[in-house]
Amino acid sequence: MFEERLLPHPGIPWILRTFHGPDGGVRLLAAGSDTALAWDPVTSEQVAVFDDGWPGTCDFVVCHPEGRDPVLAVATEEGLWWHDSRTGLRIEDDGAGTDTIWGLAHARMPDGTHTLFGANYFDPHVINRWDVATRRPLPDLGSHDNHIVAVAVVELPGRGPLVTATGWSHTIHRWDPLTGVEIGAPLVGHEKIVRWMDAVTLPDGRTLFVTADFGGQVRRWDPLTGEAVGEPIQAHQDVTTVLPLLVNGRAQLLTSSDTPGGVVRRWDALTGELLDEPATGFNPVLLTVCGEQVIATATPDGVRLAPLRLT
Repeated sequence: MFEERLLPHPGIPWILRTFHGPDGGVRLLAAGSDTALAWDPVTSEQVAVFDDGWPGTCDFVVCHPEGRDPVLAVATEEGLWWHDSRTGLRIEDDGAGTDTIWGLAHARMPDGTHTLFGANYFDPHVINRWDVATRRPLPDLGSHDNHIVAVAVVELPGRGPLVTATGWSHTIHRWDPLTGVEIGAPLVGHEKIVRWMDAVTLPDGRTLFVTADFGGQVRRWDPLTGEAVGEPIQAHQDVTTVLPLLVNGRAQLLTSSDTPGGVVRRWDALTGELLDEPATGFNPVLLTVCGEQVIATATPDGVRLAPLRLT
């Protein structure tokens, strides 16, 4: 049985991600303002240190192009940075640009290629795109009506990816990345800046799109029609992250305040019912360790790993 443990980090690990190592095993990556560390969660062994000019990231994602080692894409105020996921070293690249990128999302396209999407904060408020295999820029996608602070990819079974973006205007725009066409009218309802977006495929095949804002409000949507699903959830009182998941066929949401010293709350994704507080900390990710589901959360002392109760 997995036992709770704490992985120390020099500073507060603001963002957590998982990726697969060269042996196929899962790795846990935590980034602070000056350093990012990666561990093997089975052994708690530190396997990589990202401290060579680590930029104090706005966001980062790990991309897994077929036939290549995973690479770390980092959103910074100086543009997009790439890092080797094994060594932690920055990969020099003159094609990433210098505009401030606040958010990133990664998608495997229907033709098998991998595309990275970036929320370009400044005018002309577009979504930047890069080919992950070559790390070269692709034509920009769409245009937003204000500073973009977050971008997400919604995988729609049988249809392909949908790209969403949001920013200072509090609205959420949707694009078809294959045609470049914006889909429908912007989603409206949030009264504060939306900082977190994600989606989960429901047992009946539908996709639930979930958004969370700076005021702790969580909203649920049909990603294609733009219709709201249920009433808003007041999950926390400040900047909130949301992680949708399926537990024994039941769609749930893990939410947390994006500040140290908080708690993770678990909700029924469809009814909005509060189920419990499964962990302390913030910005949770889930991983499977030796067949068990484990929740990792950021804390002021490092990354806390604990078994996730399947309720």
